[in-house]
Amino acid sequence: MSSILYILNENLEPLISRNIRALPSTDLPIAQFKKLYHPGSPPVIRGNHDTFEYMYQGFSYVYIRRDSLFFVSLVDNTVDIMETLHYLEQFYLLLKNYFTVKVLDKNLILDNPILVMELLDESIDFGFIQVTDAGLIKDYIRVKTNVPEIDEKNKRLQLGGVKNQSEFDDEDDMFGSESDEGRKKVQKQRRKLKHRHKSTTKRELGHLTKKVVQTWKRDQKKKGTFGNNDNDHDGHIEGGDNDDELDDTFMNSDIAKTTVMAISWRTKGIHYAKNEFYLDVVEKIEYYMDYDSQTVRKNTIHGQIVCKSFLSGMPELHVSINKILNKDKQFLSSCKFHQCVSLESIEEGKEITFIPPDGDFILCSYELKRHVRDQPIIKLNKFELKQKLNKFKLQIHCSVESHFKPTNVTSKLNLQIPLKQLFQKYQIDLSKNIKSKCDEGKVLFNVSDDFLLWEIGAMKGGHGENQLSMVVEFALFNQEEYDRKQEELRTSMNPPPLVEGIKLEEIYQQIHGDDHDVTKETPAQDKRELEKTQLLHINFEIPYSTLSGINIEYLKIEEPQLQYQSFPWVRYKAINDEEYAYAI
Repeated sequence: MSSILYILNENLEPLISRNIRALPSTDLPIAQFKKLYHPGSPPVIRGNHDTFEYMYQGFSYVYIRRDSLFFVSLVDNTVDIMETLHYLEQFYLLLKNYFTVKVLDKNLILDNPILVMELLDESIDFGFIQVTDAGLIKDYIRVKTNVPEIDEKNKRLQLGGVKNQSEFDDEDDMFGSESDEGRKKVQKQRRKLKHRHKSTTKRELGHLTKKVVQTWKRDQKKKGTFGNNDNDHDGHIEGGDNDDELDDTFMNSDIAKTTVMAISWRTKGIHYAKNEFYLDVVEKIEYYMDYDSQTVRKNTIHGQIVCKSFLSGMPELHVSINKILNKDKQFLSSCKFHQCVSLESIEEGKEITFIPPDGDFILCSYELKRHVRDQPIIKLNKFELKQKLNKFKLQIHCSVESHFKPTNVTSKLNLQIPLKQLFQKYQIDLSKNIKSKCDEGKVLFNVSDDFLLWEIGAMKGGHGENQLSMVVEFALFNQEEYDRKQEELRTSMNPPPLVEGIKLEEIYQQIHGDDHDVTKETPAQDKRELEKTQLLHINFEIPYSTLSGINIEYLKIEEPQLQYQSFPWVRYKAINDEEYAYAI
């Protein structure tokens, strides 16, 4: 079980710490963690008798690093390490869900200490994991997050509705710098906003608690079990201490009821004006091939059925998948379902039944391996370098072809052609324009990351008959031409021409410097890092298409009590995985 939880910044300085089991100190363990940690440390650090103090010799450090933050837990050596690692990962996802951001940073943690501490208290109790489901905790912890928002008009930062100092300066100018009355109004407004900002969280929690208690009292009145005592007057309970105890008891009992229910992933009382359910079948294609030897190293499909539920009450859904109907052994062996899915329905093999959680969730995930001879969905048909040394030109020829249903069209298709090895081998003259020609889309040169970006956009499907090609021409450095121009400038009486605009060769030199020196060897450079600089990545997105052939036969929504009209939506999409590339 966890004894102390920490959230550290990139310099291993504590942002938030929670002493769960009342250990004597929280500073000493983190100081020892700084001594033991190094960039190559494993996720579990066990100290010896020399590094640990006597009272902490039976403990270990379990940590994960996400974004720029460290999530560290001091645990007893008898606990399950994988359980602790899973909790740290789920708590990181819980914070991202609450802040609605893609990347966590230290400013979000420092600006929302109350929310982070409440989430820690709710998700873990005396070292034992309780609840980490964001959809469930959001019903009880409704603290307003302090997330920076950018004003599009003035491009200034506003935190929690409090005005910046520049806004008050503008108000001083509006009232006049010599107007005492204007300055008094501004100062009065400052004091009000400052006091309002400090008490925002407290007032919101009090308002939420009051609404919950009023709802409970109203329900009890309808049942006739409330307001019959002599000490009650008009449905109010005397005594402030009793109110606090009632509020805590009421709220904690609701949390306990939900977590111990058979359906712990969905709370009761959910209502929507329009009942909708979205089901997206998303398949990520992983493909890796050595273009020179035509050797396929990876050819895998990573699929997910992602759902978004906006349904009232406690609905029961029935989904039929053709892979389950046909009893596909590869699909059933690799498929992982959400906890809401009934195992009995899977064993029957006709359909899967489940009561969905509210909001976003992953119904199931699967992994299917394809044969090495199966054609990729987007195939690199040609990649060739043509040298014209007599004309000091170097051309790159590239063409791709599609292998999916002819009725479908890609909504996005981009090719990233690496150029680092090209600049190492040849002396490219960037002072001259880069010429390009393509059948579809446009070609861009990324100076900072050393690659050509061919943005195709839409490409029709087919079985090899639809092909698109592209040619890019670079100018090679001509020493004779350069010397001749320099001699003309020296002997000419005219001043040198003024070149206006961006000089690409100077920008490239400033960014990379001597990075493309062939003779320069670094000890950290190995074979894998060299291969990464030679990968041609293909990014695509094909709507209404799946490579595995999975199909949703039907989707039924049943709610016997409410019997409302619902609107189910099913979509399909095939996209590239992070590693869909050719080694060239």
